[in-house]
Amino acid sequence: MKAITILSIFILSISTCVYSQDNLQGLPGNKIVFDQNGLSRFITEPVVNESGVSGQTPSINHYYELTDNNSAIRWSYFDAAAVGDKCQVSGNGLYEVIGWGLNNERASVYDNISSTPEWEFSTVHGQGYYYNNIAMSDTGGVIALASFHNVYMFNRANSTPFFNFDLTTLAPLGNATAIDITSDGKFIVTCSSLGGATDSSTVLGFSKDSTGITWRYKVGQTTAGGSAIQGIKMSGNDSLVIVNTYGGFYVFRTYTGQLIFQGAINTSSSGTQSPQAISGNGNIIATINYSGFVKVYQWNGSTYNLLWQHQEPPGSFFNWMTSVDVSYDGSMVASGTLNFVTSSSFDGKLKFFRVNSGSTPVWTYTGMGDEVQSVSFSRNGNILVGSSWGNFNDPNTPNLLVFKTSTNSNVPIFRTASPGSFFCSSVSNNGLTALGSGKVVHARFFGSGGQSYNLLIDTNDSPLGISGNLNVPEEYKLYQNYPNPFNPATKIKFALPEKAFATIVIYDVLGRELETIVSEQLSAGTYEVDWKAANYSSGVYYYKVIAGDFTETKKMVLVK
Repeated sequence: MKAITILSIFILSISTCVYSQDNLQGLPGNKIVFDQNGLSRFITEPVVNESGVSGQTPSINHYYELTDNNSAIRWSYFDAAAVGDKCQVSGNGLYEVIGWGLNNERASVYDNISSTPEWEFSTVHGQGYYYNNIAMSDTGGVIALASFHNVYMFNRANSTPFFNFDLTTLAPLGNATAIDITSDGKFIVTCSSLGGATDSSTVLGFSKDSTGITWRYKVGQTTAGGSAIQGIKMSGNDSLVIVNTYGGFYVFRTYTGQLIFQGAINTSSSGTQSPQAISGNGNIIATINYSGFVKVYQWNGSTYNLLWQHQEPPGSFFNWMTSVDVSYDGSMVASGTLNFVTSSSFDGKLKFFRVNSGSTPVWTYTGMGDEVQSVSFSRNGNILVGSSWGNFNDPNTPNLLVFKTSTNSNVPIFRTASPGSFFCSSVSNNGLTALGSGKVVHARFFGSGGQSYNLLIDTNDSPLGISGNLNVPEEYKLYQNYPNPFNPATKIKFALPEKAFATIVIYDVLGRELETIVSEQLSAGTYEVDWKAANYSSGVYYYKVIAGDFTETKKMVLVK
């Protein structure tokens, strides 16, 4: 765990704006299609009925935050027209990409300094499809975009795509509904996705250095819900990718497209429209469905076997499992729910499991207001982020929450509430940066307007406090680490004479970037950060600080 001792305080300000939205009327019947900004959802039992609430005019200044440490909002942004359907933080936590849909459709690339994009790429959609599906490499150097009938790849330096595949060259023609990219940004898996009960979709693999298709696999309609691709997720080491339709899932080798496993998601014709989850090496996968099940499987060398399953207990209706993630090391699973309190009132839960402990949750966080649409573990497994649509009737219900997994506690270390809804959340490898995006008013309203929040997460085991000399340093300075040589941990100290965005990166002797251990806006002061190198071999390493126009590198030696 990297502990950072902060010797200064910084203050964040939040801007406000107001949007007016139309009412989403309920639809009759036992089984309906709930279309929220172009996304069709199969609702198996309850009728969504929000009549009598038109004319709601929520204001962003209803927003508030609660923190138990120095976690805070770096910046927030509210869009008057578009909806932040998809978002992702780069693995190193330095950059973010948001796929804006519905209106003013585009992909936007950000850093941690402000909500002003580094660049934006405008897109055009049609035929009722309004989504920009995005993915980003670990360094943020390559961005992938699946948008209607095109698949793009960009270097972060500019908004001109260096790769553009036109899906209209394929037959039958479908929409690019999901995408993921390898950590090095050299390979993507996406799809040409078709809906309907008898249509088929095609999973596609592309190398960034080729204009042609590396591999393809046609997914037929094998279970209820059709063949449209609902999710694509790569394993953390990029070796495998899990792809799912409404009713089934497929595990492929990422670079060759070899199918190694195929299974069913549906239970009594109840599937999912959410992506499924896979661990870093692909040995653990987790699936969810609208009958309320999360199922965890383990690879035995030749196939996946069901380890255990857990169902969110049904009431008058089936409660849904709506989101799922597996930690990189495969030891933890998190899932989100949509609970039907009545046919027209809702709530949501976030559930946390230890894989080896079986199907009983270690803890459950209740009262998330509505559908928990996204859960995400940091790669180091220390941080879990969950986001929901929030409470329709109470905008003060927290709907973007951060937990430390080491505490085995359902008490969040950070939570924030917005009168709108979060559709997506993402977190960096080290857990220091989190991102949430969604709609500026509740998801159960039709209308435009989007939101995004960039969070600085305090990942320390104990709350940060002010200590030592509070005088403002006279100059930028990077101190020699101590102890040096060290085993297995050392402290790195640096000084900032003014407010600056500071980054500290660890390199090996060949100059390869290993970790980013600081990446945040800091006030003037003196700071210390721990680097724990238990997983690295003996040798020479370098640490580099970048703050404003100041940069300096020093050498350290790990001796085991």
